[in-house]
Amino acid sequence: MARNGSRALTALAATLAAGACGDSAGTSDGQGGAAATTAATSSTGGPGSTTSGAGTGGSALEAFTATFESRTFHCELVQDATLEDPAENQLQTRFNLTGTDLGIPAVLGDTLYLFFGDTVGYREIWPFGEDPDSVARVPLSAVVTDPTEVCRSLEFAVTPDIPSVANDTNPAILRDFAGAFLTPPSGEPIESYVAQPAGPFPNMPGTFEVPGGALASGGKIYVFYAGLAELAPTVRMTKSYLAAWDDPLGFVPGYRILRTIDELDPSGPLAGRFIQIAPALHDGFVYLFGTGEYRRSGVHLARVPVTGLEDGAGTEVFDPSSASFVAPGTEVAPIFESEGVGEISVAYVEAANAWVALYQRELHDGGGNITDNRVVLRVAAKPEGPWTDVVTVVDMADPAFQAAHCCGATCPGDQILHCDRAGLYGANLLPAVTVTPGAAPGSATLEVPFLASTWDPYGVVLFSTRVAIAPAG
Repeated sequence: MARNGSRALTALAATLAAGACGDSAGTSDGQGGAAATTAATSSTGGPGSTTSGAGTGGSALEAFTATFESRTFHCELVQDATLEDPAENQLQTRFNLTGTDLGIPAVLGDTLYLFFGDTVGYREIWPFGEDPDSVARVPLSAVVTDPTEVCRSLEFAVTPDIPSVANDTNPAILRDFAGAFLTPPSGEPIESYVAQPAGPFPNMPGTFEVPGGALASGGKIYVFYAGLAELAPTVRMTKSYLAAWDDPLGFVPGYRILRTIDELDPSGPLAGRFIQIAPALHDGFVYLFGTGEYRRSGVHLARVPVTGLEDGAGTEVFDPSSASFVAPGTEVAPIFESEGVGEISVAYVEAANAWVALYQRELHDGGGNITDNRVVLRVAAKPEGPWTDVVTVVDMADPAFQAAHCCGATCPGDQILHCDRAGLYGANLLPAVTVTPGAAPGSATLEVPFLASTWDPYGVVLFSTRVAIAPAG
């Protein structure tokens, strides 16, 4: 970060440290906890999902089959042909932002929040290598009606500076995006949670210190962080923890760390299996879909009562061998996959009575070389499964995908990444799934919009995929 850009960041840090991210448990959106619970379990199919035609029935289904039908590319959220070339959101000039990844959704009331990972400034702030996290919002109803609203209507949280600190050198730059600020539990140092801070600010998570999942409850948003990152000998996050955003409506990204969830060690609270976590709120429980060693793990399942979310009371892990939830220290197998998974996104789509999991799977040979790299999807009737076989949404080695989406010298139009340098990652379901019931009871077609990250150029893109589901058996 250029030092002449530190004015806004120092002011923001001081504001947060003075109490903007303190305990404000009484703060709500005017609807208390009902807003989040209703959004997560509403008859419209969970947050934002919609149904075309009659309901699917099938609430007693035990298992599904799933079949890929199509994939559609919609847009780039951050830049077009180059990092300097704005996409429709105009993030470079509206928020002094030129690169980011992830885009993890959480719904509170009628607002969709998207939590982004390592974020890069456009002029004078946050160069590559410092990388604070950022957050944007957009009206949920607009995204449900048309998911491409995320292509043009994102509003990022900003610093207090009006105009941007870079406005003197480029008058087109209006504001500066605000980086996330973490307050550790009382008596604990921030260094116990953040190993790679953003620039000179120890409370601002930097490179590879990122949100893995988020959900809303009781007027707050809970952010599940994967942090305490190691950069060598391999990149990996070694600790997961839960942070509360007590006042999302205030839109100042100050999060209060509540507790450690797991550590990348067999002696960790959940045996090192839950570093990247996708949470899903359903029937009074928060289900946690977790992975351990980054892109070297299968997917495990745990759950905690909503009432125990902040302190972890009542946490259980799922044991596929006994088909039951057991104490956290129990040795358990994954619910699916045995390796290759890092980030994961999971949602319950009530209109289809189905759980949907989306993730990148990257497989390696004995020498660590990538042998298979794709974005895949699975469906289940219950969080513990059985889950369908893998449905490939994107195979990075597919010649048709490469012809459509691999860049040349620059990345105009549908060309979104230099395929010789990286593949898609960080796939995140948007809460705007459209469900069209099929002719057979329990069958349906799901139109699933999702965000995915591209490393080079560094940004986020919007796809959707159509998947047909039907009762198994």
